[in-house]
Amino acid sequence: MGILEEIVNKKKGHVQLKKQSLSFEKLKKLDSKYPEINNLESILEKKNILISEMKRKSPSGGILDKDLIPRKQADLYIKSGTDAISVLTEKDYFSGSNDDLNEVLNISKQKKIPVLQKDFIIDEYQIFEAKQIGADSILLIIRILSEENYVRFYNLAESLGLSVIVEIHNEEELELALKADINILGINNRNLDTLTTNLETFEKLSRIVPKGIYKIAESGIRNSEDATRMINSGANGLLVGESIIKSNNIQEIISEIASKNV
Repeated sequence: MGILEEIVNKKKGHVQLKKQSLSFEKLKKLDSKYPEINNLESILEKKNILISEMKRKSPSGGILDKDLIPRKQADLYIKSGTDAISVLTEKDYFSGSNDDLNEVLNISKQKKIPVLQKDFIIDEYQIFEAKQIGADSILLIIRILSEENYVRFYNLAESLGLSVIVEIHNEEELELALKADINILGINNRNLDTLTTNLETFEKLSRIVPKGIYKIAESGIRNSEDATRMINSGANGLLVGESIIKSNNIQEIISEIASKNV
């Protein structure tokens, strides 16, 4: 069993437990804590963007910041010039939680900075939960969804007003991603089976993405040179996590990468 399959299996169990605590019908009736949604498209229409990610650990990077304080990290990211924030809320492999998301939203909503809840969505319950908590955007990973569920989840999220980044890693997944009328495509340079990264993945796939779709380069972006390489290959935005968190000067690396993202 690969790491991705392990994550998905554990996620199924966690979702079932949540449904026992708060039924799906009751969840759907709850109002969002933050009625206003700061969608990614409104910024992408104007400029290329940097999405700075926060996480305590990852299967590929190990322990990144076990003492992470999300509200302080969010404040630092925003002051450093990030356009949006990604928050890992997966528990078992990334040590994240919805509490982290809540902390970040308390800061980001005041500044009108979009926040992506980055998790492994395998049930529509999670989409309603993201909306209720106040996330501005969610991630749908083609690799873990059937065509039927993917299209249904995408349309649901869109109907709720959420921005959606649809994540792919190869041409086959791109073909499936285009089954929905998507706005934003995330091209992950990381192979989720081997956890290795290759920037050529974005360069190859970017060329065959239809016009009118915003492209986000994900993973493997270590510095301003990598950022420039992705922008020159057609990226409308960058999602950067481990390079920022591991940096000795987070403000400097965000400013450096953001300055190339024009």
